[in-house]
Amino acid sequence: MNWEKWRSELRAATLSAFDEMSAGLKGEQLYAVSLQTDDGAMTVGLCANVEEGYAERMAAEADEFGAQEAAYNRWAPAEWRYEMFGDEVFDTLNADLREAIFDPDCDFDAHFSHLLDAMADALAHLRAERGPALENVTLFVTISDSDDTEAVEDRYATQLNPPHLAQAFLQRYA
Repeated sequence: MNWEKWRSELRAATLSAFDEMSAGLKGEQLYAVSLQTDDGAMTVGLCANVEEGYAERMAAEADEFGAQEAAYNRWAPAEWRYEMFGDEVFDTLNADLREAIFDPDCDFDAHFSHLLDAMADALAHLRAERGPALENVTLFVTISDSDDTEAVEDRYATQLNPPHLAQAFLQRYA
């Protein structure tokens, strides 16, 4: 797999999906954006949430949520209003990932490492290109349904965000 070419295409897809999603916000307050993959490293997609989406979720299920559940709902892309937004923008990239992973010569650990780094690069590029829109927005890379999720999120949140946003994110489950 040509990771440099794929990384460039991921940057473009991330910008495209973000622009489409943000155009529909209608004044809602964005607070988090992530790129998410699965632990099989075969997909990538944009996820985002807004304060209004979080508040609606909390109000709808208020009786069921304690502090841990509230933190989970705030920071887990599976609970967000814009989970895997703009899937069609990532279709070709995801096909490339699946093709690479099923190659008999694929070194899975190297593949997964390249994928996570490319996702972080795309988010860094997003912040550089859309800075004012992301001023108080936490960016991070995540993996759905993985034992490594929290460590991966912490690593990339520290790398991608200004210290005040990174520190708040790192304390999300405290």
